[in-house]
Amino acid sequence: MLKPNLLTESVPKTDPEIVKLGDEVRDLLTKALKHSGKNANEVAKEMTERLGGRPITGGMIYELTRNGGQGQPREVRFPVTWAAAFCQVTGDDRLQRWMAGPRLGMLIEFGERVSSAVEFFRIVATLRSCQRRKRTGKKQIRKA
Repeated sequence: MLKPNLLTESVPKTDPEIVKLGDEVRDLLTKALKHSGKNANEVAKEMTERLGGRPITGGMIYELTRNGGQGQPREVRFPVTWAAAFCQVTGDDRLQRWMAGPRLGMLIEFGERVSSAVEFFRIVATLRSCQRRKRTGKKQIRKA
């Protein structure tokens, strides 16, 4: 199922699918903030710098992470142009991964696994090379 563009589509505020998406975005933003160890004002200031001076306030960040009052469903309208800056500032890329969707998310995960495997085999090759040098008694010569 395609995710609607929460910035441009007009939908009832109580549409369960939109409320669910809003809850997911709010949860991702909240977790990223907690994980970063920064408060909303610090994140807003750094995002403002990364977005070329586009003024973002701590209140704006707070508004995106707060729940609806008295059990009322609440839409979250997070500007997509802020996503990269938010993820960089918080050091948490879960929001961008969520936005990528399941298919692209699987490709990202696959790429990360391949990268890990390549790194693993590089380390194994280095260890084997060191073991061979120890057995033969040759000194390692570093190339600049």
